[in-house]
Amino acid sequence: MNPIVSRRQVLRAGSAVLALPWLESLARGQDKAAPKRIITVCTSFGLYGPAFFPAAAGKDYEASEYLKVLGDLREQFTVFSGISHPDIGGDHASEACFLTSAKHPTRPGFRNTVSLDVVAAQHVAGATRFPLMTLGTLDGSPLSYTPTGAGVPALTLPSQIYARMFLAGNKGDVEQELARLRRGQSVLDRMKGRLGELNKSVSQIDRQQIADYTEAVRDLEKQLVAEEAWVNRPKPKVSEPAPTEGFPSPFSDRSDSIGRAKVLFQLARLAVQTDSTRVVTIFIRGSDDKPPIPGISEGHHGLSHHGRNPAKIEQLKVIEKAKVAAFRDLLVSLRDAKEGGGSLLDSTQVLIGSNLGDASGHGTTNLPILLAGGGYKHGRHIAGDVKNNTPLAKLYVSMLQKFGVATDKFGSGTGTIADLG
Repeated sequence: MNPIVSRRQVLRAGSAVLALPWLESLARGQDKAAPKRIITVCTSFGLYGPAFFPAAAGKDYEASEYLKVLGDLREQFTVFSGISHPDIGGDHASEACFLTSAKHPTRPGFRNTVSLDVVAAQHVAGATRFPLMTLGTLDGSPLSYTPTGAGVPALTLPSQIYARMFLAGNKGDVEQELARLRRGQSVLDRMKGRLGELNKSVSQIDRQQIADYTEAVRDLEKQLVAEEAWVNRPKPKVSEPAPTEGFPSPFSDRSDSIGRAKVLFQLARLAVQTDSTRVVTIFIRGSDDKPPIPGISEGHHGLSHHGRNPAKIEQLKVIEKAKVAAFRDLLVSLRDAKEGGGSLLDSTQVLIGSNLGDASGHGTTNLPILLAGGGYKHGRHIAGDVKNNTPLAKLYVSMLQKFGVATDKFGSGTGTIADLG
């Protein structure tokens, strides 16, 4: 069991009162600029390439079938082609590497590496109540990974996500949570001593396992201290009602992954707008079920394996256009949320893409990737070589640098995307 995940899940079930989001007029002198944020979105079944990628590169490209759905947002995003993680290999296992770029996830003994969102969250740890929020439309394997390669499972119940961010508790709740935090710290202190003793009598492989576990414990201790500092601080006040999982919520229908994504997008916007967190990851997991979209007669997974069947491709495009429309709603909500002299989108990098390029054959090259917002000079199609792809992690280096992380390397990427303004 991952100690970071299991205890954090418990320790975040706390309480508090009410407060305001980040406001420019209340910021200290050095904090006048709006805080920088990152939202990453992965959709696990890919996006049909011929309908996603523009034919021409540069600023004067003609919008593809899918990009036309984004309409007047053209100057707010950059679309990429010929980009992927090298040496990942096929199959759905590649989703574990979308934010890490770790190689060969299907090989025995595979060990993942730290994900983009976790590096960003570590950079701003302590600045917000939640360093990272990782959300998912369904339970399953995660996108986010700690430096030791431990997965951080996504939160999948919108009512619980909302409660953690916004709902107040009474004084007794606060005292109980503080007591849990303090108990957790004392247990961890004792645990470190026991691990040190154990380390003297085990094999080299076991010592490495203990070292990894000890690092995870240290990370948890830091998180405990941060959460104790936040537990008595008031939570933000929002006008939006709490979501539910009951009918007619999309979370009452397992097959409605797009409807679920829309709810999570709304929560993500609230999370960054109230400065509850500055890093959000959202996983739109695929489903074998037939989505509740008129004209669709097969399951999404089956349609993604279209085998070039024109009838299946047409149904797949209906689903994926609806998904792109949901992406548009997210970007519009960020654009229309004003902050200081700009918008929430200006200060928020939004990465949208998939771990699969050709879902029909489980291909992991030529990934559909779009980066919006964040203060870049957008409006371009940056086209890489479709046979010798640009490492996607180079884009992650660009994003981390924009976020304020001093690095020129991440995963399989060294340096940045030169044409990204």
